[in-house]
Amino acid sequence: MKRKDLFREGFKSVFQFTFTKADEISEAIKEVWQEETDPKPQRNTKPKKETLPKGSNPTPSRKNPKPTVVRRRKTRMFQTLSLPPGASSEFFSLCTGCNECIFACPYAVLFPVTAENQNQSFPHFDPNAKACHLCTDWPCISACPEEALVPYEMSETTPKFGKAKLLKEFCINEKTGEPTCNACFVTCPIEKTVKFKGNLPVFSQSSCTGCGLCVETCPSFPKAIQIKLIKN
Repeated sequence: MKRKDLFREGFKSVFQFTFTKADEISEAIKEVWQEETDPKPQRNTKPKKETLPKGSNPTPSRKNPKPTVVRRRKTRMFQTLSLPPGASSEFFSLCTGCNECIFACPYAVLFPVTAENQNQSFPHFDPNAKACHLCTDWPCISACPEEALVPYEMSETTPKFGKAKLLKEFCINEKTGEPTCNACFVTCPIEKTVKFKGNLPVFSQSSCTGCGLCVETCPSFPKAIQIKLIKN
């Protein structure tokens, strides 16, 4: 067995173990979440009657206060999911969930997401969590056996996941008042996409791919850049 195939089989076995345990972990999280958010049942205990001295007028009883309503918190996880590069218009009908594109990604960007009301998972990635590196040879596309991921044409060499947006209140340059940081400019793979207006970066809406590399390298916390995805 070749060394490349050996590593691939090793990664595949690890991923397959993760997939089989994903449902069990999801159910466990749901049970814990349910216990934290649901109000605890109150015991049926009668309040003790107060003994009043003789000759005193009893004060009018107060009305029972309204019960406290416990609102369930909404999680913000995985709200910016995008399909893999080259996803065709018939992606969900062609994709079999084989995860070959996930195994082929050299940066471990893609991960499976189970669709609602279905037992099948589909590959996705979150550019605000981990960026697509826009590989020149597109190994994820080449690995797809069902042509659910279509190669890009020569005239269209980059995908379009979304657009980068600056959150200037978190930007280091906004806080210092000077062009202190240029991490987004240095890391952007598309020429002339990041420019500076004064000390703040500006992102070209026409050439920005929404790959998320600028978000990944932004040193601010919270991140000063966010990818707004284009709805498929």
